[in-house]
Amino acid sequence: MERTSSADDTASPVKWHESHDDEELHATLTDAVTVPEDEVLIGYHLLDGPLPFTTQVYHAPDDATPQATETYETQDLNEVSLLPADPQPLDTLETDARDIHYGTTPVGEPLAVTLVGQYDDHLSWTAYTRSGHPVDGHAGDITVACYCSGEIYDVPPGGTWARVVQVTPTDAVEPGTGVVVSWMSGGM
Repeated sequence: MERTSSADDTASPVKWHESHDDEELHATLTDAVTVPEDEVLIGYHLLDGPLPFTTQVYHAPDDATPQATETYETQDLNEVSLLPADPQPLDTLETDARDIHYGTTPVGEPLAVTLVGQYDDHLSWTAYTRSGHPVDGHAGDITVACYCSGEIYDVPPGGTWARVVQVTPTDAVEPGTGVVVSWMSGGM
């Protein structure tokens, strides 16, 4: 899942900006996906445009530790311990702008996923910002064990990077509704 990127795309992440509208993404997701009345729809939206790979999103193993991060000297997903034995990608809604990975969970229960990046050369990057709609987790309406800004992430040459993130809706989020959480990331 590699995409081409010029050196300028990753050399200066401050100059790069990918516009998105969380409210529009939320409407697109909730219009397309039926939400069980007793659960909350969680959409993961990853703005990784300047990276030379597309971040893959899988269900995390049941025993995964939130914010666990590992690198592996292989691209064989069966050898990635932060994935279950039979890795299954999260359902994905493809949009004109960006894919939205999604799942549902009851209020108070986390929806944990493993983000996966693979690349043929060594690469370092960071996440910059998190936003969301109708809530973003900054006010306690959802709990986010995140793809944190300010941390430096690395994928080894020909290897795999994996990080467990999760979103947990609190009582402030009504069952039968949805939330989209977006992360922006870019090269160092």
